[in-house]
Order: sequence, then structure tokens, then C-alpha cells
Amino acid sequence: MQTPATKIEPAAPWLARPSGLEAVRRFINRPVVAVVAVGLIASILRFANLGAPPTRVFDEIYYSKSACIYLGYSNARCDTTSSDEKFWRTDKNDTGAWVHPPLGKWAIALGELTFGTDAFGWRASSAAFGTATVIVLALIVQLLFGSPVWTFTGGLLLATESLSFVQSRVAMLDVFVAFWIVLGFLFLLLDRKWIERRTPASVRVPSPLLRPWRIASGVAFGAAIATKWSGVTGILGAVVLSLMWEVLRRKRAGVSHPVWRTIQWESFPIALFFLAVPAVIYVASYLGWFLHFGIHVGDWLRLQGAMASYHEHLHTIDPETRKPIHPYLAQAWKWILLWRPVLYYARYGDDVRRVIYANGNPAIFWGSLVAIPYVAYAWWRKRDWVAGFVVVTIAALYLPWFLVSRPQFFFYATPVVPFFVLACVYALRDLSEAHIAGSRSRPWLPLAVGFVVACVGLFLWFWPALTGSPLSGYAFSLRAWFPSWT
Repeated sequence: MQTPATKIEPAAPWLARPSGLEAVRRFINRPVVAVVAVGLIASILRFANLGAPPTRVFDEIYYSKSACIYLGYSNARCDTTSSDEKFWRTDKNDTGAWVHPPLGKWAIALGELTFGTDAFGWRASSAAFGTATVIVLALIVQLLFGSPVWTFTGGLLLATESLSFVQSRVAMLDVFVAFWIVLGFLFLLLDRKWIERRTPASVRVPSPLLRPWRIASGVAFGAAIATKWSGVTGILGAVVLSLMWEVLRRKRAGVSHPVWRTIQWESFPIALFFLAVPAVIYVASYLGWFLHFGIHVGDWLRLQGAMASYHEHLHTIDPETRKPIHPYLAQAWKWILLWRPVLYYARYGDDVRRVIYANGNPAIFWGSLVAIPYVAYAWWRKRDWVAGFVVVTIAALYLPWFLVSRPQFFFYATPVVPFFVLACVYALRDLSEAHIAGSRSRPWLPLAVGFVVACVGLFLWFWPALTGSPLSGYAFSLRAWFPSWT
């Protein structure tokens, strides 16, 4: 005897449809929303009142004029009035900034071409590239952690990091170096993902010569070097990571002698895309120079030698006065400590002062003193490749500066800052997800949230000293925490 089938009533439409609050939560909790949100925050902060102050600050006196000269504008429009400036324009088609490659100055020129040769025009490209750096870092966080919450957190921390913010609002080169380096590492992560999908277990490990994301990474790092020679530190990190990942990929697949096999199969592609491709990009960045002076390879090589000689013989102590050549010098070990920020702009009068200090966000810089050792420990303890990525990038971008004898300034740390943020995000994620044994509670979550709130709060607190907004003497003293901050 058959039992009649039980009739299942369809669920009521109002039960199947998520509530309004749940629908909003689902919409917000998407990577694209997180990336767009931090991009909007970064762009508003960086473009707000970008034309103030209307005069050139710090090294804008070089780079904004170089960009104007590249565009072929007159001396009057470019404000090249001194005999030195006119000499360099004739001799190098540049200002004294000829000691750096041209790509960053061409980026500034793009802003001047679009918006004019006033303060907004010569800063517009910096603000755009600074905003793009925040977006690219958010994409890196999404690739590493796969969580829109942490994607938003990482982007927000960089958007409100004081040094990155200031460098995004002045016509200098470091923000462009930072963008190209962060972009290069994004492409490197995409290359890892691309090749991993083509490496199933127990199957011959593929080693294609043409890996599109690796090529893109080499182009980005080449652009970094074509902006400032210090961009070479990005290539150092990329080579180390590529070799490490290729050895591990072969080891997981059971390949015998994975180190030797990696050297055998990957040496030429890595050299091709991380040495040859960047070299091509570097030479191509001088297209304007070749168009102006002609295809004279010997003259171009002599120019490169003169640039190298300049940096080699630039010393921190003036040989005549025996005093530091600049009051705001800071060796690399001082950067993470925020030992000596750089004063870019100052106007005083009637107990009102307007200043722009290139300083870092204390929460992020000093928090990195804890976060970086923790991430290094996590890499050793858990063999977590994400932790390894963070540690290697910071080491490659930061440690070489400890070996450099030329004069150094705090703003040279600009390309390292996004990876300080990554270290903080890694530590915050682990802190927020830590459980007490036998409990589902997350006791350290408020501390992680508090750290993010502190970062944003400190950024807002220092905002007037980052933007040249008016401050009374007393208000400024509240922000000058140490004698070296004045």
C-alpha cells in the first residue's frame, strides 16, 4: 500500500526574500563596494582644497617647473627666472631635478596639461596617483585575506595615513614611486594566482615563459625606477618572492630537487621580466629627452653617469661648515620611529601659524613596531605565505636604505607605508579573530576596532598640520609631541 506523498507548500515570498537590513548588509559586504568606498574616501581627502597653499612648497620648486619645461611652455609661464634654472633648461631641458629620471615629472606634467600650471594643476597627478595607491592596496588586501571587511580596513588605514596623505598633495616624486611599486606587487600576486590554477596536484609543473601578470609586474617596477632609482627595491622584493613561490610550488607537486629545478626553469624568465623589461621601460621614459636632444646614445649614457656621480658624492655633512646639509635629515632607522618629520611649508603671524609637516600616522608607524615582528613570527610558526609576502616586501623596500650613505629624509619611506599598513591589517585580523579556549567570544575585537578608530582620529587631529590650515601657537604645541617635531 503506497503512502501518499506529502505535499510541500512553497515558502511564502516574504520568507524567501531577505529583510531590508539584511539586503543592505549583503550589498555592503562585497569587495567592489569596499574598494569603491575607500577610493571615494581617499579622493575626497586628497583633492579637497588641493590648490592651497597657492605657492610652491618644498621640492615643488623643482618638479613643478620641470614638468612645465617638459610641456614646452615659456620661461615666464614655468616661472624659470633664475640663471641656474635657465642654464639647466638649456643644458638638460629640465631643472636641477635632472638628477632623477623623467617619468614622475611627466606624470606631474599631465596634471599641468589638463588643469593648468597653477598649484592645483601641478598637484593634481599626485592626488590621483595617491588615490589610486589606496585602491590598489585595497585590491591586494582582498587577494590576501578574501574579506571585504579587511579590504575596507586596509584601504581606510592607508587613506588616512598622514605621510601618504601629504605626499599625495604635493608635486614630488615619491607618491608615484609608491603607486608603481604597490601596483607591481598586485600584479605579482595575480601572477601567483594565475600559475597556481595551472598547477594541479601530481601533475607536471608548468613553467610557461609568457606569464602576462609577471610581464605587467615588470612593467610597473620599471616605471617605479623610471621615476626614482630607489624603485629598484621593488624588483628586489619581486625576485625574492618569485623564487620562493616557485620553489614551494614544485615542492608541493613532489618535484625532486625543487630549488635546482626552480633555478633551471625560472632564472631566464625572472631575469627577462624583472631586469630586461624594467630596463626597456626606463629607457622609454627618456623618449622626450631623445626627441629634444636627438638619438645620441653616448650623451644619454653620460647623463646617467652624471646622475650616478651626483648621488654618490652627495654627503650629509657640508665639507666647509662641518654641519648637516639640511635641518630635516633622518636616517632610515629613524623613519619608523617618526623621529624627524619634514617641514614643507610655514607661514607665521599674529599667533596664527600655517604649516605642512610630512609626518606619519603614529598609530600605523608605531603599531608596525609590534605588527611586523608578529607577522614574521606568524610566517615562521604557521608557514603562512601571506605573512611571508608582507615580511619580504617590507624588508626589500626598507632594509636597503640602512646601507645607503647619501642624505636621507623621512618622506623616502612613502613606498614602504602601504606595506606597514598590510602588517597592521594582518595583526588586526588575527587579534580580532582570536578566541578564548572553549568559547566563541572574541575578547580582543574591541582592541582591533579601537586601533582603527585611533588611526582615523589621529589623522583628523593632525589634519591642520598636514594641510597648512590655521593653528594658534597653543594648538600647534599640542600637535608637536616631541622637540624633533618642530
